[in-house]
Amino acid sequence: MTVEKILLEFDPEQKNLLPALKKINAAFGYVGEEEARKAADYFSVPFSKVYETASFYDLVKTKKQPNLVIQVCSGANCAVKNSFKVIREIESQLRIKAGDDFNPKVKLEIISCLGQCGQGPVMVVNGNVFARVTPSSVDDILRNYI
Repeated sequence: MTVEKILLEFDPEQKNLLPALKKINAAFGYVGEEEARKAADYFSVPFSKVYETASFYDLVKTKKQPNLVIQVCSGANCAVKNSFKVIREIESQLRIKAGDDFNPKVKLEIISCLGQCGQGPVMVVNGNVFARVTPSSVDDILRNYI
């Protein structure tokens, strides 16, 4: 699959920019500068509009992602149920900081609501969702990925 083939699946109307970027992201793992320029040309919008759209949404990445991506919900219900303690435990175990891009192998992201408020705190590891996560369950979850 190429970027061009993906773009041709969409009418070149601005309303299709985000769906196309999501599909490019799914195919390649991110929307890099080259892919963004091709999308800008196809949709006849400035490169800055493509980058603005891609970088606004958590589901579209503008950089190649590490092998291990951990996301923890910080929405109100998860926060009340100690999601920030879960984040601190992950930071401690992996010796990383949430939001830092310094480690090429692991990334920890604090993200907004995942729509599973009754199951919080919610943690996503490489797309796999874990509910009712506690600081003491972090080690068992991460053991399967490290």
